[in-house]
Amino acid sequence: NMDIARDFWNRAASAGHAADACPGGRDWVLTHGTILTMDAKDSTVGTVRIRGHRFVTVGEAVDPKTPCVRVVDLGGRTVIPGLIDSHTHFVRTAQAPGPFIEGLESATSIRELEDALAAAAKKAQPGEWLAAIGGFTPIQFKERRMPTREELDSAVPGHPVYMQVGYSAAGLVNDTGRRVLAAAGIEVPEDGHVPPGGAALTFVLRSRTDESMKRRFPDYMAYATSLGLTTVVDQACCDWLGAHLTAADRPNMRIAEYFWRAGKLPLRLRIQYDHRDTRDQSDIHSATARIANATYGLGDDMYKAVRFGEQVIAAGATDQEVFDVYERIAEAGWPLSQHTIRHDEIERYLRIMERVAAKTPVRSLRWTLEHVFEITPDQIERLKAIGVGVRVQDHDYIRNEYSRWNAGPPFRTLLESGIRMGAGTDSGVVGVLNPWLSIYFMVTGKDAGGDLILPDQQIGRKDALRLYTAANAWFDFEENDVGSIEAGKLADLVVLDRPYLTIDDEDIKEIRPVLTMVGGRVVHARAPYGALAQ
Repeated sequence: NMDIARDFWNRAASAGHAADACPGGRDWVLTHGTILTMDAKDSTVGTVRIRGHRFVTVGEAVDPKTPCVRVVDLGGRTVIPGLIDSHTHFVRTAQAPGPFIEGLESATSIRELEDALAAAAKKAQPGEWLAAIGGFTPIQFKERRMPTREELDSAVPGHPVYMQVGYSAAGLVNDTGRRVLAAAGIEVPEDGHVPPGGAALTFVLRSRTDESMKRRFPDYMAYATSLGLTTVVDQACCDWLGAHLTAADRPNMRIAEYFWRAGKLPLRLRIQYDHRDTRDQSDIHSATARIANATYGLGDDMYKAVRFGEQVIAAGATDQEVFDVYERIAEAGWPLSQHTIRHDEIERYLRIMERVAAKTPVRSLRWTLEHVFEITPDQIERLKAIGVGVRVQDHDYIRNEYSRWNAGPPFRTLLESGIRMGAGTDSGVVGVLNPWLSIYFMVTGKDAGGDLILPDQQIGRKDALRLYTAANAWFDFEENDVGSIEAGKLADLVVLDRPYLTIDDEDIKEIRPVLTMVGGRVVHARAPYGALAQ
């Protein structure tokens, strides 16, 4: 009606006048909060001011009547820097088949799992698979078991469902899934249990299309920012173990780059170049060829190449071949990360790094070993001696029967040693994306079933938070831009729904941010700040 139209044009005119009065736009002022800056002094402040993409003042009072400011009253809420996951397979999980199953990681019962599947099914196209390939564990459910085929049928009667716990594990399909597989000549027992690896998993993975991935990717990114993640470091790889995919079928960066070029990445994506499938050093896909044809740091604030890893040569390479490629990477000045879980793996790659460092110092390159579940104090000291750090992940939060290593990593031993250390999830096949589950694991030593599996290795809450913020930024040479809330840095921050430092341990798992900003832009908001997203 006319009143509504008149009101619309009046508001539009007011907005235009405001824009004229504030030609550079309005600053954000977030005030009356408990802002954990994670700076070198571990400062806590009450107010920050953001202009454009960066913090301009931190801890300085701002008169709310100041022209050209937008004031957000934090109401005492806790604010932290944007969280950085330093080791994830974000792109691979974002390119899995079907809609993203958002409630899977946090489900604590079969009923909650069924609800999560049903919610995802509402986004599915006709006949589209709902697939959960890793990133969960039966011990997270109070029943401490997988759902039955009948329970999957009840939750999602109209879509095929495939569920698999981690790498090279047995799968489970519902009745619709059995029929789809049977039509493709793949027989599955009546109970829906699929043997580890093979034709069923390959068939499900090949059901992806560019269109389906472009639908799933934004949902996965939105889920990440809703958890407070503002930067993820992707391994730019790799296959799902047990599947038989061609190079054309495997995950790649094409979909991520589509959203980057369109200006639609809501979080910062950092790329590590993985070369685990290549042994021939003259191959165009090898690390040697990459060095000759890529520029370190190429990209922008939202999408950037940051290092090699977590594998730089095929697993069957000899020690000399590994040494040769490490040496080339060191001489070219690139950072490098190496997958190591067991003690013997750590020892092998540490010895090779020591050989490289004796000829070409690597301390300034910020190299790391990843995972280090079975690392010893002696190995820690040898890493420190050559200036190599570690980045730890939380696989064992969802430890299952397929885990073949001693429970780890030894968080406290590493932290107290003084070695450079960061943290991540290794989501979404062997780990969960939710960083609060990872932080809970570091703080309590308890897995998804509530069992204490890391006694005497727990660390403090601020220590865990620092590993996910300032410490991780250092490994990507971005400590001057992200990782802490300081004047001049990019305005990445998260407003939490509960006081992180004082809540009960079990409540850490339940943290759900109410506001996430990336470079001063609101990328996630819910009550009481839902209007800020508009």
